Amino acid sequence: MPTVDNFIAALGFWGPVLFVVLLIIGTTIMFPESIFALTAGAIFGVWWGLLWMTIAGVLASFVMFFIGRHIFKNPVENLLRKHPKLKAFDEAASSFKIIALLRLSPFSFTALCYLVSVSKAKFSSYAYASIAMIPGFLSTTYIGYAAKHAADLAAQYKKTHSLPPGDSVVHEITVYGGLVVAVSVSIIVAKVALRTVKNCNSNENLKSPNH
Repeated sequence: MPTVDNFIAALGFWGPVLFVVLLIIGTTIMFPESIFALTAGAIFGVWWGLLWMTIAGVLASFVMFFIGRHIFKNPVENLLRKHPKLKAFDEAASSFKIIALLRLSPFSFTALCYLVSVSKAKFSSYAYASIAMIPGFLSTTYIGYAAKHAADLAAQYKKTHSLPPGDSVVHEITVYGGLVVAVSVSIIVAKVALRTVKNCNSNENLKSPNH
C-alpha cells in the first residue's frame, strides 16, 4: 500500500507544487502550519523541507494579507471605533519589529497573518518580517524529519536487527543531537521574542498620554 511520502515522491516536480498549494489553502482556513512543517520534514528532509515550507509559508502569508486587507478591513475598523482599547494592537502591529518578534513567538501563524492584515502595517514591513518565520519552520521541519527517520529505522531494525547499510551510531547521535539543538534554540528564541514584545508594549503604554 503506497504511503503519502511515496505518493508525493512519485509526483516528481509536482510533489512540492502540490505541497505548496495545499499549505496555502489549508492555512488560509486556519489549518495549523505546524502540521505542514512536520509533513515537509518527513517527506522532503530537513533542507528541502525547509525550502518548500518557507516558500509556501511566505506565499500563504501574502494571500492572507490581501484577503484580510480587502475583505475584513472595514468590519475591523468599525470594531476599533467601538472598542478603542483594541487600537493598542493595531498600533503595535504596524511595526516591522513587532511583526518579526511575533513571527518568532508561538503566536498562531494564520491568526497573526489576518490580524496584521487589518492593522496599519505596510505590506513591505509585513513582507520583510517573513524572514522571522524560518527559525520556527526549521525546528518543526527537523522534528518531522527525525520522526520519519526514527520510524524508518525502527522498521528496518525490526526486519534485520541491525542498522541500515551506511548508517552508524555516530550518524544517529548527530541526527537526534541536531533535533535537541533545533528545538532548544526555537524555544529560547520564542521566549526572548515574547519577552521583548511585552517590554515594547509596556514602553508604549508608558509613553501614552493617558498614562
